[in-house]
Amino acid sequence: MNSMTFLLAQNVSSEFLLDPIKPMFLFVTALLASAIVSKLVSDIHKCGLPSHKWHAILIGGLTAGLFAGIFIPTFWISWPTQIIFTVGPILLYWKTRNAAVPEKQKFVIGGDKVRAFFKKRGTSKSLAGAQLAFKDANKKDRPNPAKSDPILPAFQAADALLGNALHKRASRVDLVVKPDAVSAAITVDGIRSKADSATPEITTAMIDFLKGLAALDVKEKRKRQSGSFFVINEEVVIPVSISIAGSSAGQQLRIDFDRARTMTRTIPQVGFLPSQEKTVQSIMDPMSRGGVVLLAAAPGQGLTSSALAMLSGHDAFTAAVKTLEKNLIHRLDGVDHQVWTSAQGGVDYSTHLQSIIRRSPDVVYVEDAAEVGVGKLIAAPNNNEIRFYVAMPVDGVAAAITEWVKSVGDVKLAAGPLRLVIAQKLCRKLCLACRVGYQPSPDQAKKLGIAAGKQVELFKGSGKVQTKNKIIDCPMCNGTGYVGQIIISEVFVVDDEARVFLAKGDLKSAYNSSRLRHKLPGMQESALLRVRDGTTSLEEAIRILSPAASKSAAPAAAGDKPTSTTPPAAGKPAAGKSAPAPSAAKPASPPNKPKASQ
Repeated sequence: MNSMTFLLAQNVSSEFLLDPIKPMFLFVTALLASAIVSKLVSDIHKCGLPSHKWHAILIGGLTAGLFAGIFIPTFWISWPTQIIFTVGPILLYWKTRNAAVPEKQKFVIGGDKVRAFFKKRGTSKSLAGAQLAFKDANKKDRPNPAKSDPILPAFQAADALLGNALHKRASRVDLVVKPDAVSAAITVDGIRSKADSATPEITTAMIDFLKGLAALDVKEKRKRQSGSFFVINEEVVIPVSISIAGSSAGQQLRIDFDRARTMTRTIPQVGFLPSQEKTVQSIMDPMSRGGVVLLAAAPGQGLTSSALAMLSGHDAFTAAVKTLEKNLIHRLDGVDHQVWTSAQGGVDYSTHLQSIIRRSPDVVYVEDAAEVGVGKLIAAPNNNEIRFYVAMPVDGVAAAITEWVKSVGDVKLAAGPLRLVIAQKLCRKLCLACRVGYQPSPDQAKKLGIAAGKQVELFKGSGKVQTKNKIIDCPMCNGTGYVGQIIISEVFVVDDEARVFLAKGDLKSAYNSSRLRHKLPGMQESALLRVRDGTTSLEEAIRILSPAASKSAAPAAAGDKPTSTTPPAAGKPAAGKSAPAPSAAKPASPPNKPKASQ
């Protein structure tokens, strides 16, 4: 101990002995940093980040900074060095944490945040207990009404409905207002559940209030209207999109929160497995753009989002990228989005598409191939240099190909331009803060392709965390055990051999030959791989692979015992599955088979 003290005394510069203020800077900096690091250490587990790794980084930076301050002789070098070593790991954790948590739980410091804080402290809300503040379509503040204001009940209904939805991390709210009843539902991570609502009279007034925010026609009760406004929740500004239409039976309102965020993903962000992503990226080569890519997903399974991600794989500033849509949800920079409506003066969908093709685009996204003449127009041989992405609102590879052949009307013509078929389902991701590990049973391990005797840890959602010796609902997922969604996909490559089989109407042989040649995982295999890597749970994989079961009953809440813990056999399709995922040894064939035109 005496030798260590002597060593430190030798290395302390004479500046410290002559000027005691300078060492105070070093130790105050170390003290403040220690307080911040102690807070972050308790935050690491809540966010589900690797605790040992971040403990070492934060405490190591604190220690390195303190030693740098003490042992570097020149104060004006030692103190900045201490700050760099100390603050660097904290900023790195800040960035990593913000990328892993929901928007409202991010650490944010900036002018807008500070101004919002002082505005809240200085003026407060005119209505006590309000969860939200509102901005109109032009981002102008809409003052909360006073207690004597006649619009107060409508405001309170909007505040309660939207505030509770945001608290539960809902992405969407649906309302149906009838003269004698109101039904409300929210969607959280793809799961729809009932929500509380006000009386029909108050709900109708609330809809008018929201229309006013979105600059829509309040008096119009029948025609479909769409608009947007903003809400401020916990000092975070959130864009809100609304779409409303009416009939003699009542009004229907759809509300989406920050829809653009889910529509601006790139191909790596979609959630393909590495082998699938490599295959998808390979068709983005601008020198071989031609061909048709079918994008298949059942309604509500992220079809539009994935289609926009595919378009983002092309440089819209060096290639002419166009779309023909019936419902424009989001605009990509540089992409020419064209919207077709039935009120376009006698111009049908296929005629509008023909006018787009005549302008020689490089890439075209077609939202509806079921319209008369669309499939034959896309498959025409003179359009073989254009890349077409065609949306198919069906479940599975086989169903997509079958519908494509129907649209074209000739199996040989339909098979010619096909390059790729991508089918997908949305799957909930486990909450990293509360997931718990377990060892699979021998039967589960066999179904997952895990070698006998090999120790593999799987995960399931608990929805619970321990804080100060108390078990509480996880604040990251609100007790559901899941946060966010990822796609489970199947990528079917239509190579020359598969194309020959398809042209003969033999989908079974085309599917098997492609699977054997390219060795890409099927839908079921993709889901089970996501179970093995800890992205999702076995129960969630069973749910998405068994659509018939998922319709009849909602998924079990986090922590509940699942009705089954065994996934479908690798060589057998789940109930209702249109394109089964075959085992690695022997590919199974899809049940649907397109018929050649007579």
